[in-house]
Amino acid sequence: MWKIKDIKTISKQILKKNLWTLLLAGIFMTFIAGRYIINNDAFSNLKIVYDYIRDRNAEQIITSDDRGQIINKYLDELLSQIFTGDYLSGFINQYNESHNITKGVIFTIFDVLLKSQTQIQNIINSIRTYGNENYEIFTSTLLLIAAILGLLIRGLVIYPLRIGESRLYLESINYPKTRVRRIAYAFRKGRYFSSVKTLLLMEIYKILWNFTIIGGLIKNYSYKMVTYIIAENPNIKARDAIKISREMMNGNKWNALKLDFSFLGWVFLQFITFGLAGIYVTPYYSMTYTELYKVLRFDYIKNKKYKYEMLNDEKLFEENDLEKYPDQYEIQKKKIKIDYNKKYEPSSIILFFFIFSFVGWLWEVLLYLVRDGILVNRGVMYGPWLPIYGTGCTIIILLTRFKNIRKMLKKPFITFIVISILCSVIEYFTSWYIEKTTGLRYWDYTGVFGNINGRICLECSIFFGLGGSLCVYIVAPFLERQIQKLTNKVKITICTLLITIFFIDHIYSKDYPHTGDGITMRESIDEK
Repeated sequence: MWKIKDIKTISKQILKKNLWTLLLAGIFMTFIAGRYIINNDAFSNLKIVYDYIRDRNAEQIITSDDRGQIINKYLDELLSQIFTGDYLSGFINQYNESHNITKGVIFTIFDVLLKSQTQIQNIINSIRTYGNENYEIFTSTLLLIAAILGLLIRGLVIYPLRIGESRLYLESINYPKTRVRRIAYAFRKGRYFSSVKTLLLMEIYKILWNFTIIGGLIKNYSYKMVTYIIAENPNIKARDAIKISREMMNGNKWNALKLDFSFLGWVFLQFITFGLAGIYVTPYYSMTYTELYKVLRFDYIKNKKYKYEMLNDEKLFEENDLEKYPDQYEIQKKKIKIDYNKKYEPSSIILFFFIFSFVGWLWEVLLYLVRDGILVNRGVMYGPWLPIYGTGCTIIILLTRFKNIRKMLKKPFITFIVISILCSVIEYFTSWYIEKTTGLRYWDYTGVFGNINGRICLECSIFFGLGGSLCVYIVAPFLERQIQKLTNKVKITICTLLITIFFIDHIYSKDYPHTGDGITMRESIDEK
């Protein structure tokens, strides 16, 4: 019988050799597949402390006995929160709203990926209410579509990623240079649909067993090894993979439960650090179960249990001198030389401005639609463009004409920092100028972490840095190649037409400012 101590000791050793790869994989799975690392729910302990202080200071609480009961009550609640994982989601939502956390781009992306079905429903409802509100049949149909789309996102994207994550951990056992991109393992032809089918069937089984309450807990451990089995051999039939997992966990469920209890100290550390400790705990926990699979697999094959011959990827578990798993389907890297030091033509610069202005407008329209459920024409003007995005990207591209800037481009991290600062300066003074000249605010980051006077914030500066770097190194050179396929006459015609429409929009917007819900933050600089 395997020992918990031995499993965890070996897991730590493997994790140490592959730490940064598995940390990055964990962060990726957090934002893409909704695997919690930094758990917002951990803010619930603030609610418990807040309730205690409030009740302690209440006028009716006057005796020491009452205070003792209050302390016991909230200590019990705190322990209950930690052990059950019920983190008072209502308080979290209240906290997020009051501290403007929901304004953040990261929060929005994270929320969409975790609650795809709900978000799709909100988006469809927003589009519907933007037009006619009287079609109940139409609404019901849209909500049904939303539910189906939510399930499709989970099944077609999240399930294969979970298999890929298990594959990454399996390869990390004996291959120290395994790359994060192995998370895409299940998206290969011959692996994809079998992975989706197996996890979908497993989830259906879990849902049915959950109706029996205690059966749900037991079967949760029975199916613990399914993702590893499919990650080792995606050609195993769904029912066979599930049965192999059941057979493998037979007689081991109680020890697996004790293994989970051995992580309670780490769970508590996550709780008191508001989930930050999970950056390490999550890969440690996953690596532990990967090592457990290796041990159980060895015994399973040794005892020649049900379809043991299907567990046939011996390369995963053989010690060798290779740095990466020799996968014949591994995507071969194609070196594409990108000339980001181009001297762009004036017509290209003009078109860049409009393209990036449109992309910025589209980004903000979608962001508000997803986050707030509002379909709104964002921007200081009426046309489908946000000049601040076009201006920022165009200035960055123009600066690449200078020799010193060209040298800087050889250092992507320095480029990212410079672009982040430059775009933040542009955003700050654009906000200040618009407010001084019109009395309107078109964005306000007040309350968002790292903001300065509500005009800029740290999160947006990071996104601007990433977006600007992407433009310089990849997007602009790509667009230039496409633009150069046009004749000079076509380019001049397009540029003239766009400039004319933009100029008319600008003049009209000065006389009739573009305002409204979701467009301006407040009507006047004097209003708070």
